Amino acid sequence: MGPGGLRRLAGRYAVPRPGQPLPAWPALGAMSGTRLAALAAPCDALMLDNVAAMVQERYAAVVWIRLGAADGDPGALLLTLLGALGRLDAAASAGIAEAAARQGRRGDWGQAYRLLSATLGAVTEQPAVVVMEGAEHLDRESAATLDLLGSVLVPALRENLDILLISGTEWDQRRLAPDGLILGPRQLRLDPSAAALVAETLHVSLSHAVLSRIVAITGGAAGALRATLSASAVTGCEAFDAAVAAAASGAELLTKLGRSMLVRTSEDTRIALAGALRLGVWHPSMGTALGHSSVRWDENWWLDLTEGWKQVVPAWRAPLRSIGVAAALDPASLTLLADHLAGHGVTDRAVDLYLEAGELGRAADTAAGVAGDLAAGGCWPSVTRLGQDLASRTSAIQRRPEEPVAGQPTRRWWYLKPGGRRAGKSDRWSGKTGRSSGSPHPSVPAPASALQRAPGSASESAGLSAPAPPTIDPAIDTPRAVTVHLLGELQVVFGERPVGKWVSGRGRAVFEYLVVHRHSRVRRESLMNVFWPDAEPDAARNSLNVAIHGLRQSLRAAAGDHAVVIYQDGSYFVEPALDIWVDVDAFEDRLKSARQYLTSDDPAAAQAGFEAAIGLYQGEFLADDPYEQWAHVTREHLRLAYLDCLDQLGRLRFDAGDYSGCADVCRKLLACDNCREDTQRLLMRCHSRLGQPQLALRQFHSFVATLQAELHLPPAPTTTELAARIRRRSEV
Repeated sequence: MGPGGLRRLAGRYAVPRPGQPLPAWPALGAMSGTRLAALAAPCDALMLDNVAAMVQERYAAVVWIRLGAADGDPGALLLTLLGALGRLDAAASAGIAEAAARQGRRGDWGQAYRLLSATLGAVTEQPAVVVMEGAEHLDRESAATLDLLGSVLVPALRENLDILLISGTEWDQRRLAPDGLILGPRQLRLDPSAAALVAETLHVSLSHAVLSRIVAITGGAAGALRATLSASAVTGCEAFDAAVAAAASGAELLTKLGRSMLVRTSEDTRIALAGALRLGVWHPSMGTALGHSSVRWDENWWLDLTEGWKQVVPAWRAPLRSIGVAAALDPASLTLLADHLAGHGVTDRAVDLYLEAGELGRAADTAAGVAGDLAAGGCWPSVTRLGQDLASRTSAIQRRPEEPVAGQPTRRWWYLKPGGRRAGKSDRWSGKTGRSSGSPHPSVPAPASALQRAPGSASESAGLSAPAPPTIDPAIDTPRAVTVHLLGELQVVFGERPVGKWVSGRGRAVFEYLVVHRHSRVRRESLMNVFWPDAEPDAARNSLNVAIHGLRQSLRAAAGDHAVVIYQDGSYFVEPALDIWVDVDAFEDRLKSARQYLTSDDPAAAQAGFEAAIGLYQGEFLADDPYEQWAHVTREHLRLAYLDCLDQLGRLRFDAGDYSGCADVCRKLLACDNCREDTQRLLMRCHSRLGQPQLALRQFHSFVATLQAELHLPPAPTTTELAARIRRRSEV
């Protein structure tokens, strides 16, 4: 526990259990006798359990610490290290916590870390090593935190206490000079002969050609190699060989194998994976708190840690994120998880989850205590970021209509709603906005004569109408509602006026990004990094300015002279007072309601909800911009949600005896994924019950051919037996 009371998640200090030793990973031997060393390579190059086996064999005591993004702040890192010290000797940690924090509050980090180092060395059995996993966070934004380790922490430690840093990014070989050693991707790479020994150790039998191709496309990355070889036992030889043959890179290979393996996992496992990707670790008690405790911990995703904690194997993290596994936690589950963490004192992470779940009230209440704890430890950058996060999330609901925004008229009469109420997110789907809840399009608000002042104004209480709006060209009237379709082709409509032409393709992409992130302000530098990551800062800034200029030209034809995209204090954002309807939000709202009706055993209402959601899904997310990297995870999440929606609707229609309607849904689902065997069986049953056994058998033979051509697999015995029963004219 830190000086204020803030706790770190206990799993951040759990040590990986040594895995099956590999016969050849010679790079680890080079670290012998080095007081400060680093493994700095992409995550797919690392095998943490083998690192754990090495350090536990070499040292009498191992202190393992998982760092997070917040630990780039020297104060936050100090709190994390104090937490590790507290697990070794609670009394010693408590004895120095306030003194170290006092030095930190004053900016004397050298003295604070020297005090911590002396105490850590005194209570640790020698020889010992402190392993800091996630060390890439120490070298972001500012190098000061990483420099503290080399210049202050290491010299102050006892002679027999070493530090091993594990970074998920590659570092310059001179980064820790002259006292530290860095092993990068080249040193950690396995050659073909070593890969063959790994396959032999894992009891995986592959042809020389297949193994050579795996080594080639993974670049010999040790973690990727082992993850790939381990997956072969789950996917089956034919599917495995097909994935290896089709993949162009190690990342693509693991993503293909990951998709194949996820089909075989339970929802509870996907929930646990989503939580572990967010928090870095997971514990079965968390799954129990969420009502998802039936997890197969022996699956290849998991790395066992001490005290029952689990961690996603580093090589699987990026593939699982690209597939969209992190989206398995819905807002209700995120809130439950945040409650669980807050109950255990891990309040800083609870705030993050509350914000992600949209629980701004809980986030603000919890943050009040977190801010005090962070301030007590001198975590001033963290306090600032916390305030900025809360301010950006709440600004849209806190700003009153009378408050001016840079670039906007002081009196914003043009977005007031009939009756003087301004549009707000809280009532968007309550039926109070003049929209039909069953339609994917918002209705047009009342004419301009119905517009009034904001509630509580003097003119409203006297029954007076609003003053006349500023004089503008009648051909460019004032927009009162904005409709944005992001599913399928981009469509943006202000009132009844669509944006007909996008002057700049990049400007259009920036607008899409700002709409998706419209509940917060986006720093200019963030947009530059998202859309021009490889450009020099000046060039990226110029490109952004050109894109914004083109974007504003495109919007002006429909929105008039009223600014839609605002630039203020170094950030861009969509005017928060606009009444914006976005099809993605409506789709997810309908889907959430349908699932709730399904849980409450109301199939008719659930069916209506699924049908409404399907009607909103007019194509993939940002179909106009399929190569935007930032949209990939959301696109895959929504695609999977759409497929699940079709699946649920098909089953409801089948159970209701609507076999023709069920068959229609099955065909839609198979058009997206023709290898879904359960859907193929459901369609066969529909044909059979409609008195069309010949169509059911034709569907079966078509599926067998597709399965063989695409995955080199036979149908499941259940599918073959169903076809046999249909041939016998048995009831199915």
